Amino acid sequence: MISVWKLFALAVLLSFSVTDLAASEEAVERNTVGVGLLQQGNANAAIAQFQRAIRLDSKYLPARLNLAYAYERADRIDEAIAAYREVVNFEPGNFFARNNLGVLYDKKGQYDSAIVELENALKIEPGNAMALKNLETAKKNQTAIKAREAQILQAERLAHAKPDDPQASYNLARLYAFYGKKELAYEWLAKALKQGYKDLSYLRSDPALHGIRDERDFQLLLAPHSP
Repeated sequence: MISVWKLFALAVLLSFSVTDLAASEEAVERNTVGVGLLQQGNANAAIAQFQRAIRLDSKYLPARLNLAYAYERADRIDEAIAAYREVVNFEPGNFFARNNLGVLYDKKGQYDSAIVELENALKIEPGNAMALKNLETAKKNQTAIKAREAQILQAERLAHAKPDDPQASYNLARLYAFYGKKELAYEWLAKALKQGYKDLSYLRSDPALHGIRDERDFQLLLAPHSP
């Protein structure tokens, strides 16, 4: 499932004067250069500048936040999460870090962690509309995944309970295919055909098999059963 998020761009942090927040003027300068590069869309070069700023002053929070956001912009998600976690270690009550951690955990399918972080964000800024929307989406995604897992589990149990039933095997195969588990889909399609599944016309048009129907492996699987 794809979630559409209103990511918080840290625009305030990227633009305001931070000279009085850092002991090192060079750290401030590196952060400022990084901000400019990030605004130009050069996330990787910005990352290098933020890293330099942090090496110069490890407690300089704006550079740490900007580094995390730059990783996010560069789609280096695991590094972004680690960087936001470092911000939280320095400042547990940082709304920006908590909110964006929730967004990234949701993106990775780690819904329990996403919900925890977004609830923490709302403890810091109760009623924040963006965090409320992100929390609502994470909870919906979590519910959808649990429903999917329950659906697959039920089909697995039925297929194992009826080891000679081609329809039970086919039903499990189509679920695997629909949810992107291709190897398992092929395994159970092969079982269904071996068990005597006959409705090849439906098999060739089943919308659940859309993701594998044009693959060579699918054609090879059906070839011995074609007229």
